[in-house]
Amino acid sequence: MQRRPGRRRGIGAVASLVLGVVLIAGPIAFMLNRFTASHQSGENMRPTYAPGDLVVLRKDTSGVRRGDVVLYDPAEWGLKGPFLGRVVAVGGDRISYASGDKTLTLNGRPLDEPYVQDAPGDGGVPFDVAVPQGRFFVLGDNRGNSADSRFHPEAGQGTLPVAAVTGVEEDQDAPAAVGLGLAMSAGVLLLPVGVGLGIAALVARRRGPVAAGPVHGAFPAGPHV
Repeated sequence: MQRRPGRRRGIGAVASLVLGVVLIAGPIAFMLNRFTASHQSGENMRPTYAPGDLVVLRKDTSGVRRGDVVLYDPAEWGLKGPFLGRVVAVGGDRISYASGDKTLTLNGRPLDEPYVQDAPGDGGVPFDVAVPQGRFFVLGDNRGNSADSRFHPEAGQGTLPVAAVTGVEEDQDAPAAVGLGLAMSAGVLLLPVGVGLGIAALVARRRGPVAAGPVHGAFPAGPHV
């Protein structure tokens, strides 16, 4: 009796290739369904994002929070977007700035903004806005070069509806993002393993069949006494 040479390696090759493709295609399909990406086009978000930087954003825009970097449509301001900006106040907040202040004031308290490029009040535009429910106040991190809520008081005191948000920055270090990255890395590593096993199986088959050893306790062919 003969066994097919390279059979186990062939099975291993198929299993590795299938699993590798699943580990790569699965996260990609999930990401395409849940996330989008945008290139930063202007200077308004320095130093967080420079022109040309790729920003990964989740499509689920529910629950926009203070501090979120968002992609938004400024159509209510009569502008064509989308723009990237940072939410500094949401519905129910009061956000203000007076010339000469070192910080913005949020709900009566100084707002800590370590992400701002220079001074929080760069641009020299004072404001005092009570943000209506369902709207948000947005500024660029580069306050000296950002056409944001400060310059559109005629439209809801510079606020925009939450529905104007088309994407929210995704934390690259979030557990889900890390898990997807690890799965894809494992899939990439499995593909060459599968290819290697497949080549080894083909080489073994070309060398010819392998005869199975004698079965213990079997009698040779021919008449028996």
